Amino acid sequence: MSFADAFPGFKLRLTRWGGLYITGCVVLGLAAVNTGNNALMSMLAMALASYIVSGTWSRQVLASVDVGVSLPKEIFAGRPSFAEVELSNRSRFFPAYGLVLRAADGTILVAENLVGAGEIRRRSVELVFDRRGWAPVGPWRLEVLLPLGFFLKSKELLPEHRVLVLPRLLDIEPTIELEGGGGARSMDLLADRGREGEVSQLRDYRDGDDHRQVHWKQTARQQRPIVVDRQHAAEGPIYLVLDPRAPNPDDPDTQERFEHSVSGIATVVVGRLRREAPVGLVVGPIVVPPVRDARQSGRLLRPLAEVELAAMDADGPADLGRQPVATFVGLDER
Repeated sequence: MSFADAFPGFKLRLTRWGGLYITGCVVLGLAAVNTGNNALMSMLAMALASYIVSGTWSRQVLASVDVGVSLPKEIFAGRPSFAEVELSNRSRFFPAYGLVLRAADGTILVAENLVGAGEIRRRSVELVFDRRGWAPVGPWRLEVLLPLGFFLKSKELLPEHRVLVLPRLLDIEPTIELEGGGGARSMDLLADRGREGEVSQLRDYRDGDDHRQVHWKQTARQQRPIVVDRQHAAEGPIYLVLDPRAPNPDDPDTQERFEHSVSGIATVVVGRLRREAPVGLVVGPIVVPPVRDARQSGRLLRPLAEVELAAMDADGPADLGRQPVATFVGLDER
């Protein structure tokens, strides 16, 4: 294996203690040469030997440690998501000391004092993104400072790449307006009707679940959040429509109302899919046919994550004919 393969993006940085060490070695060397003192010669030899030991040890640790990073499948803006990090020491004989995993901005993500020979450590790293859309993640670097801390050695583990951040979800599923004589229908009413049905199953709490679904007795008994799913009346397929046009797309208030609309539609999409109620999407000229499986949520949430506010001369929502259409409260009111 080549050096570049073993140490991708290798960097070496002198620490403050390393600078003092080199200065001390120079002073000690001059004193030993000028005086011919055997004790000073021995001290110089020990200092130089410690440098060799430190460099060899830290390089061995850096080469034998692998890090695997598993990013979450769905990342919503404003909500913590957790990446799974696995530290693996491939050495059969030597432990790894002083491991630090850092983000590109210098934030410490994982710090491990000791990973034994052949040992694997798993840690969770919290990721939070403020805005929807494509966001950079990485590069992440593994740093080794010990055993003596003269030099900081590091290698790149997670090259910079982009992840799609889905729209921010609202705390309460909002009201939508059904066109074609359907009147106003509140998703809260449908959810209430579902909670009055028979119990379908008890399961672990998932991000975005209604807090009113929490089963407090089971939560207290199992010491982790448990929610109850109930049978509910079937809901017919509908299309949610978002018009990404505005007279003044650069206006901050307009942009804020638009983001609220995107978040509202995303919240309705997630809520309906969790109830297995079919829902489709129209974002400008983009039409996504209705789906009812939560595993297909990406087909609906990706256009919402990527949509940008445009001027009025852009393409408007596609015409669906007689399809059941629901329009979320848009730019004019909140």
